Amino acid sequence: MQTERLFEIVYTLLDRGTVTAQELADRLGVSKRTILRDIETLTLAKVPVYTTQGKGGGVSLLEGYVLDKAVLSDEEKEQILLGIKTLLPTGSASGKALSKLGSLFSVKNTDWIEVDFSRWSNPTHDREKFNNLKNAVMQRKALAFSYPNSVGEISERKAYPLKLVFQGQAWYIQAFCLLKRAYRTFKINRMIDLQVLPETFDAALYAPPPVVPQNIPPHVKIHIRAIFTATVAYRVYDEFNIEDISKNADGSFTVDTSMPFDEWVYGYFLSYGDNVRILEPTALRETLQERIREMLKNYSER
Repeated sequence: MQTERLFEIVYTLLDRGTVTAQELADRLGVSKRTILRDIETLTLAKVPVYTTQGKGGGVSLLEGYVLDKAVLSDEEKEQILLGIKTLLPTGSASGKALSKLGSLFSVKNTDWIEVDFSRWSNPTHDREKFNNLKNAVMQRKALAFSYPNSVGEISERKAYPLKLVFQGQAWYIQAFCLLKRAYRTFKINRMIDLQVLPETFDAALYAPPPVVPQNIPPHVKIHIRAIFTATVAYRVYDEFNIEDISKNADGSFTVDTSMPFDEWVYGYFLSYGDNVRILEPTALRETLQERIREMLKNYSER
């Protein structure tokens, strides 16, 4: 889109000072003629962009220029404010920045959304940990921490933090793990005794792969049919697709869905207690029955 290209031109000039029209064309994947038209558009929008000829010449911005709020549409202003509002609980942005931009954009109501990624049990600790991780990523500093795996075995880790990732209602940090000599994605809530080390690293030497989804194990899925009581309606609507849910006359819900047939699925349905009854498949129902019997033994033995 032209608007995005215009922003890219301005940001490039703010960052690099003077750039040739051909360099801009190559960077943005358009023709030099298109760049010259964009420069004319910016000039008409009162952005002080100018060109100089000869060796060392090119496209520049008037020294001291600050991006004019008029360049942004109302929707773009709201998107920027939303981004800052989202970052407030992480410590990556300040309320002062939000207030200043709200005034700059002539947006009086900046309280239409509130975000808090911390857990109810220990919000101060969570925010401090996140802030330390954020600083480690930005300052390219190594981390040391303890980390339990899926069966509770704890190992001592040292890693180079590369990227913070929010996925599936949880924060993760993508890093190069020096213990495994490989890229790993660590769940922040599991990181114990986190320390930001003075040792630095060169982030340009690392290119992490795309983050693999963490919320569902990558196993073969099977069809599951279950009935949930009305008591857990909030979870049913939170955790299943609406097209998989049928409400029954007594207020309960029948859910037909596909889920991974993995160790994870047993714990998931047991978390519903007596508010769910598995109809299909038989193997899942029988395994849950066996596990419930084992649980009863734990509470009946002295």
